[in-house]
Amino acid sequence: MAARILFPLFFIFILTTSCSLTGKQMPDAGIPSDKEWRPETQKAYLEYLLGYEAEIKGKWETALIHYSKALEIDPASSHLKVQISNMLIKLGKMREALSRMEELVKTNPDYVPALMSLGELYNSQKRVDDAIKIYEKVLKIDPEKNEAYLFLGVLYASKGDIEKGLNMFEALLKKEPENVMALYYTGSINLENKDYDKAEENFKSIIDINPSFDAAHLNLGIISEIKGDVKNAEEYYKQALHYNPHNLFARERLAQLYVTGRSFDKAIKELEELSRGIPRNIDLHQRLGLLYIQNKQYDKAVSEFRIVIEARPADISPRYYLALVLEELNRYDEAIEHLKKILLLDPKNVNTFLNLALIYSKQNRYTDAARVYEEILSFEKGKPEIYAYLGNTYIQGREYKKAEEVLKDGLKRFKDNDELNFVMAVLFEKTGSFDDMVLHLKYTIELNPKHADALNYLGYSYADKGINLDEALSLIKKALELKPDSGYIIDSLGWVYFKQGKIKDALKTLLRALELVKDDPVLLEHLGDIYEVMGDHNEALKAWNDSLKFHEKEPGVKERVEEKLKKLKLKIPQK
Repeated sequence: MAARILFPLFFIFILTTSCSLTGKQMPDAGIPSDKEWRPETQKAYLEYLLGYEAEIKGKWETALIHYSKALEIDPASSHLKVQISNMLIKLGKMREALSRMEELVKTNPDYVPALMSLGELYNSQKRVDDAIKIYEKVLKIDPEKNEAYLFLGVLYASKGDIEKGLNMFEALLKKEPENVMALYYTGSINLENKDYDKAEENFKSIIDINPSFDAAHLNLGIISEIKGDVKNAEEYYKQALHYNPHNLFARERLAQLYVTGRSFDKAIKELEELSRGIPRNIDLHQRLGLLYIQNKQYDKAVSEFRIVIEARPADISPRYYLALVLEELNRYDEAIEHLKKILLLDPKNVNTFLNLALIYSKQNRYTDAARVYEEILSFEKGKPEIYAYLGNTYIQGREYKKAEEVLKDGLKRFKDNDELNFVMAVLFEKTGSFDDMVLHLKYTIELNPKHADALNYLGYSYADKGINLDEALSLIKKALELKPDSGYIIDSLGWVYFKQGKIKDALKTLLRALELVKDDPVLLEHLGDIYEVMGDHNEALKAWNDSLKFHEKEPGVKERVEEKLKKLKLKIPQK
């Protein structure tokens, strides 16, 4: 079956012209000859002129009154009956207009203006077959009535009879080669039928005739997009907007083009303009919010998501995005509030639970974070990562026994899960079980050779003990290939160099790590160790004192660094 193509119909009232009381052209229908110029006729014509003047000013009620008075004087005037019907249409009185036109066509079946008006009425009521019959009749009466070809082409196409529709447009184009509407509809059919070359030819012909026809530029943009010519597509959409800044679809396509090309600034500009045109379009506000996130314009993102939430309070997604943005802005309490509201709407939304737990961990509220993971496990035991997250949270809270219990439970269910084995290795490191740690780290790497954290952890552990340094260097370099911008892995590399006695390489590497991570107590401790070996006691003193500022992040750092500072002060000559 042929595809159905839906087109808007542009019905035109064709008025012949003469003089006008307002100085504009006006119909000559009903103008009496000198012999017919009687007082009654003069009065009817005056009412007609007054009606026409009111019509062109948009005063349709007034126009209807005057046309009706004229018809009372000249009840046989088909022209007045059509004018009255047209006013009724404009006033939304479709049923009355239809009744009058059907009656007129019965009494005057070959009166083309009445037939054209009746065709419009049938089409407005979706009586497509009736409208087609009317326009076919018009062409039998008057083959030169070009509008009828156009309307018939649209109606045929809307029914899916593409061939008949194209035949009508082609017939019209033979008579009027520069009829842009016939070209436009022909191009639209070719576009829908995926005959892109013909469609492109049609729309380019329109631009040659009328460069300001924005819909032709729009469709040429669509064709260029389909053909993968993004540059041309962008230019066509810009042209469409140049000629018609209110072409919302062209702006939408242009914005989407920029999003796909990751030109977020440009996409935002277009969507902002689009949103001003249709401010109540809530989806636009959500899309803008997401783009603001991509562009790190978090405050603007917050404003957009709040608009969406106000309009759709039961919609989870904008509230979730808002929580993520608030988290990014370190407005943790507000983020928690929105996440909890989501859980009231969807009590088993795992992603929301996970983000809630993550925020609690950032606030060092490890007990609260653990409760969240425990809540997830109460209804979802099929996700190994939840056991890993909960075990890691217990480790952060130094509840090592609880961590061991949950990790063992997880490993019973998912013994070959790389992340669970890795977290278990971390636990063994914290509890001083070096051999067990190494065993689980090696198994993690066996399960996932690209587990950068496990590679780094094992390499660093070897380096810290001063053993297997060549292997440690190899492991850490592999980890760094996977995460080249990780300050922690770069620190591990520097620490290996330090243990190998490559002090200059160690210093250079540690300084690079501290450009990425400025507040880690272990990195700063390592820097102090390097300066101390180099004999730069003042720099060592500064680095270790800086390390103490962040000692709460890593158990054991405070005691170690204070001892190093104590020994260093004994070496520094007293003034």
